[in-house]
Amino acid sequence: MRLMFAALAAGIILAPIVAQAQATAQAQSPITCAQLPKAADFVNTKLKPGPNTDAAKQHLEAAQHATSDQQCIAELRKVDYYAKRSMAADRREAAKTQPKAQPHAQAQSPITCAQLPQAAEFVNTKLKPGSNTDAAKRHLEAAQHATSDQQCVAELHKVDYYAKRSLAADQHTAANTAPGQAAPARHVRCGDVLHPTLPGGVDYHGPPVPGCLPIRLW
Repeated sequence: MRLMFAALAAGIILAPIVAQAQATAQAQSPITCAQLPKAADFVNTKLKPGPNTDAAKQHLEAAQHATSDQQCIAELRKVDYYAKRSMAADRREAAKTQPKAQPHAQAQSPITCAQLPQAAEFVNTKLKPGSNTDAAKRHLEAAQHATSDQQCVAELHKVDYYAKRSLAADQHTAANTAPGQAAPARHVRCGDVLHPTLPGGVDYHGPPVPGCLPIRLW
């Protein structure tokens, strides 16, 4: 009798815990057998060859031949596990083989709203009057009155675009009106992140050079 009461009490205590654990598991991973076609398409088209992909395919085949929903779902969870491992391995491999010359791309595009003062100073002091400068100023004003970081950054990208167009137009005009145009053209190496003191580089302080736009305007 005591054993029966103990078992009953244990059931009353453990039942809510087990139910909560099952509910949490379902909320975290709502995998169903109805997702078999999507799982098959993903495994067969998105994953690169490798041991994890092979394991994912084996469990996918087991899910396709499962005799119950429970078995099917269990196999699909394993498919999900090995598919994630396969993708993680691909990302690690890509990171190893990716060229190290990424600072250039990073230096060109991390525009943030914190750069608003620098952008305003550049547009108002470095650009000559013109249609592109007017457009840059309009987008600068829009960035200053933006109601979200996303809108601000989007407007600053437009400021950057029109400021570069304004500089390019100034350089084109200077090249066409500068004296001594009969001099033979020579190749000029433009600045980049590794050579910031060359024309267009962030540390270049000489006259504008046609074709060498600044890698960063502010």
